Amino acid sequence: MSDVVVQHELDNSTKLAFDRTWLAEERTMLAWVRTATSLISFGFAIYSFFVIPTGAGHKFTAQRFGPHVFAITLIVMGLVTLLGAVVQRRQALKVMRLQYPGLSRFSMAEVIGALMGCLGLFGLLVLLFRL
Repeated sequence: MSDVVVQHELDNSTKLAFDRTWLAEERTMLAWVRTATSLISFGFAIYSFFVIPTGAGHKFTAQRFGPHVFAITLIVMGLVTLLGAVVQRRQALKVMRLQYPGLSRFSMAEVIGALMGCLGLFGLLVLLFRL
């Protein structure tokens, strides 16, 4: 027997099933991006809240586990969340490509995730090196 794959035109219900699955994956990715954005933003808010001088002669003292470390931890958690979302997304898309060969789409959720990842990484570098 030969391993010939016969591709035929997919019916409308199969195409709609692909669309529903694709949109569910997009919503899931956007939910992960939203969660990661919240973590990153909260990290910046914590840092800026505790760094603002509160009066004359105020001096920010470095502590072992102070707001700076907590802010960096939240930002790193946001970046790790984005990385996990990308891994999960790639695994799901691999399964979808096997189920629905020939059907693919452009993912705006991945673009937004990549932009948020770059922004979070830039912010992390700013906090780490205080540029």
